[in-house]
Amino acid sequence: MKKWFILISVSMFAMSLLAITLEESIGYAKQNNKELLMAKEDIYKAEQTYKDVRGNLLPQLSLQGGYNLSATNLPKSALPSPVSFAGGLDATATDNDNYLAAVIEGVVNSMIPSSPVKEGSLAMQLKFDQVLFLGGKLINGIRAVDRFRSIQKLRYSLTEQDVVLQTTELFYQCLLAKKLWEVQRDGLTLANKHLQRVELFAGEGQVSEFDVLRARLEVAKLQPQVLASENQYSLAVSAFRKQIGVEDPTIAPDGEFVLPTELDVSLEEATTQGLANRTELELADINTQIMQIKYNAEKGNYLPNIALSADYSLFTAADEYAIQRDDFGSKYGIGIGFQIPLFTGFSNSSKRSYARHDHEQAKLMQRDAEELITLQIKQNHQKLEYARNNYNVQTKNIQLAERSLELAQVRYDNQVGIQLEVFDAQIMLSAIKLQYYQSIYEIISADRNLKKSIGIRL
Repeated sequence: MKKWFILISVSMFAMSLLAITLEESIGYAKQNNKELLMAKEDIYKAEQTYKDVRGNLLPQLSLQGGYNLSATNLPKSALPSPVSFAGGLDATATDNDNYLAAVIEGVVNSMIPSSPVKEGSLAMQLKFDQVLFLGGKLINGIRAVDRFRSIQKLRYSLTEQDVVLQTTELFYQCLLAKKLWEVQRDGLTLANKHLQRVELFAGEGQVSEFDVLRARLEVAKLQPQVLASENQYSLAVSAFRKQIGVEDPTIAPDGEFVLPTELDVSLEEATTQGLANRTELELADINTQIMQIKYNAEKGNYLPNIALSADYSLFTAADEYAIQRDDFGSKYGIGIGFQIPLFTGFSNSSKRSYARHDHEQAKLMQRDAEELITLQIKQNHQKLEYARNNYNVQTKNIQLAERSLELAQVRYDNQVGIQLEVFDAQIMLSAIKLQYYQSIYEIISADRNLKKSIGIRL
């Protein structure tokens, strides 16, 4: 009774779960998947990197300046006494002599520092820099960053498709686990019905006690299998919730566990479509372009770098804190500078050679990616064909297994067959049902993987 109570409680809990569709699940995954969110941030970063590099083509304008006030207290030993020339004149000194003495006295005393010494200064400079020619390095750099920006967008699209595929896989794994759980419960229900029938026959004396014990043992054997399949379903739902980034324990996937619309495409057509549409090949092609741009940039290392520079400065200095209008002075200048590498110890030659090999390696990687994708398409196409054939076989097998169970039950009820035939038929039917639902899941999975491998957006 306790086990039956557990099974009933689990069943009621399963019915109370909040069901969401595949489309809703994919929507949650796109909103909450950490890897996809990080890929989106990479797009923003690449966009800002492109703007940063492109900004080097534009004039660079800067303004700098400063305002300073200072006060210096000189030591007394550095402060001589004021000079007086008038006291040294005799009585015969004329007015002109006294005048000259006063003038010289004023000049000399003005050169003696006072304490504290107060100074005020203001300086500002407006500077303009413009790159004229960098041997193509800047233009090639902008092109490379632009390609990198495209790569980040394609990587986001690729990650999004991976998230959609993973979410779909986990969604249908939950549906499969639920179906397997139902199959185990149906098997237990059949075993209990058979036990009731055997106990009825035993009460009439038509079967032995051994048959009753055998039927009870079969029921006891199936009960832990039902609990195990329920645990597998619970684990599948937990993995599904983690994938879509939802912690609500009441959410569970719900949908039709049916075959998808048949994808009618030959291997040759699938291969052609995949080589034309796969994002990975587009990424490999852009990577080859970046290596070509890098090689072109390295080939321009021997060319001169030319830049235009201009500045305008405004400055002042005053022997007091207050700055007057006539204390200001100015300075301006303009010039063109250049740099030509004459000898770099063969460093530039090595860099060019390294970039050339990088470019060749990128082309090899691109061809290798094409071959791997061709092989992947062939593998997925064969998996889908196998899954379809397996489904057709399992569809026939389940009909045969159901008929076998009916015959075994009739034979046992009519005292023609033995109980072991019924058990074998029940076990066979449960196993065939498991294989049948597994074959449906394999078709769904193979269909999704083939669509992704030939570049169809999921």
